Amino acid sequence: MAQTEPPIIASDGLPARATGQWVQEKKYYFCRYLDIMSRGVGKKWAGNLSYVDLFAGPGRSVVRSTGEEVEGSPLLALDREFSRYVFVDIPEVLSILKKRLKDHPKASQISFVEGDCNTVIETVRDALPPNHLTLAFIDPTGLQIQFRSLRQLVQNRKMDLLMTIQLGMGVTMNLPHYLRTEGTRLTGFLGNAGWREDVEHGGTASQFASRYLGRYLKELRLVGYSTVREREIDIRNDQNLLLYLMVLASRHPLGSKFWRKATEIEWSGQRRLYPL
Repeated sequence: MAQTEPPIIASDGLPARATGQWVQEKKYYFCRYLDIMSRGVGKKWAGNLSYVDLFAGPGRSVVRSTGEEVEGSPLLALDREFSRYVFVDIPEVLSILKKRLKDHPKASQISFVEGDCNTVIETVRDALPPNHLTLAFIDPTGLQIQFRSLRQLVQNRKMDLLMTIQLGMGVTMNLPHYLRTEGTRLTGFLGNAGWREDVEHGGTASQFASRYLGRYLKELRLVGYSTVREREIDIRNDQNLLLYLMVLASRHPLGSKFWRKATEIEWSGQRRLYPL
């Protein structure tokens, strides 16, 4: 009988999520954007700025290779000047985050929504003040979020999306499975079934990934969002294999401006060079 691995316990005595070293790069760009965005809109939206995290996680991670603890996105967002926070995850994960934050100074500003975000998306909307400017962080571990849920979340809301879009081996390697099972999961994630045409066209895995990304970005444009091409951040694992892209999607030019600012200095400290 297979042995179950013991849970990873953080320094506060509560469970944490195991992760790879790449989490540091994601954290860097996440914090850069939150700082720049919250400062940039602070005067106009003071007291009316919300944050929602659809895959909030337990609040802490531990890097497998080093044992280093890393604060999760909910704790990092709570350090910024948002007036309302909504954290969403499945009950067994969210219960850990609740314990971790029960004595937090901003506890009264937090709403917890238990469940798969696809089934509780209206509850999430109800927890967000409709007149607020909202930043939604959407960081699934796979293809968990369906595009219809995203469309429902942003309807008639002033909301920017900071997203990780799965694009690596997890998608391309599973293509035969998606084809055998009618591809409902991939179709739900993309919001359309056009990816089948991309498979039929053949080509390399990277060519398929490029077409797949194009289809996702097209769906975003159909609900009024643009992204900053050439500012999509590759997040790679410890073997330098692409895991996902980190992307900012906004309906307002300021969102793009803030993302350009956030990404102009790389995690390594080097300045990025982009075409004008």
